[in-house]
Amino acid sequence: MWKPFMMSIGFLAVAMMAALYSSAAGRDGRVLAAMISALLALGIALSVAIRLVPRLARHVDWGWLPFFSHYHVTNEGWMYFAAVTVVLFAAINTANNLLYMVLSGMLAVLALSGFLSALNLQQLRFVARIPSRCYAGEPFPIHIQLENDKRFFPTFSLSFGPAVGSAFRFSTSYVAVVRSREHAIQAGQALLPKRGQYSLREVAVSSRYPFGFFFKDRRFAAEAQCICYPEILPEEQIDLASMDLRGTDQRFQRGFGSDLYMIRDYVPSDSTRHVHWKASAKTSVLKTREYAAEESRRVTLAFDRYGNPGDDEQFERLVSYAASLAYHLIESGIEVNFMTDTWQSTQLEAILEYLALVSMSDSADLPPIDMAEVTLSLRG
Repeated sequence: MWKPFMMSIGFLAVAMMAALYSSAAGRDGRVLAAMISALLALGIALSVAIRLVPRLARHVDWGWLPFFSHYHVTNEGWMYFAAVTVVLFAAINTANNLLYMVLSGMLAVLALSGFLSALNLQQLRFVARIPSRCYAGEPFPIHIQLENDKRFFPTFSLSFGPAVGSAFRFSTSYVAVVRSREHAIQAGQALLPKRGQYSLREVAVSSRYPFGFFFKDRRFAAEAQCICYPEILPEEQIDLASMDLRGTDQRFQRGFGSDLYMIRDYVPSDSTRHVHWKASAKTSVLKTREYAAEESRRVTLAFDRYGNPGDDEQFERLVSYAASLAYHLIESGIEVNFMTDTWQSTQLEAILEYLALVSMSDSADLPPIDMAEVTLSLRG
């Protein structure tokens, strides 16, 4: 930044010296020298303005300037400017004092519009509240609170929504008025298209207050964070028919299942709920039921992080399928042991958080597939 700044100062100094020489040459009657030096000064000044000033402006933090924001002239504003131009030329051509008074009033309205619109966006604070977790492609609630910290002046006619480039998608909200030292809360639905860790840092605020001549926009900080889990597919899109994942198969041994294993003589330590009354009536001896043990309600999922460059879409689908499989199994009461080459867990929240942040790697090792009932991989 310092190099363009020093170059600008040097060129402008040369332009000022050329302008002073042009003035002196003009007083001495040297018209050609005065003209050449004046053109040289003008050319240097224009070159600095076109080539160096924009480079300097990109490095300036304009937020400290009072009443700073972006202005866009509306259709009504252009019509008003056209009317001001007509009155200006009419006043100059006719030298009519009444037209000068009308022109002064119109210019005062423009100045008042700029002042009030700048004051309208001062001392505002925005607080965004979103869930700490959400699912990709599914809407979640968002609340944006607008606080007007001005002592006396209310805030009028504000529209606010997601800033340009923000990953959060939510509809624009409108607030008609917020009185001084008060706040307003707007509730809506937001959405994140992809998994990952996201931060809502800014909201875009705009207003046409007070006369609608200008559309004024500005960004305000609104800190909020959310981790977006992978998209959860419907259960009917996941093929579980090839595995007995719900513990319906019985083993040939005693246990606490629901299928009958044998009928034997009753002993005092047995529960009376298991007495088989029909068999007891036939034999005149108390008989009790014993049940067969069921297969363990546990499944191991092996997730392979391997992927080549260009496999991004396939990897995202694999991540979504893995998250959906773990989600539906755990929600059905089945214990899931989720493992990769470097990580494993049995907790649903931990699994979803891992899959929300996992990245593909062409050097990832193969997970221990010999221990898994289900292997999820992109390897050929």
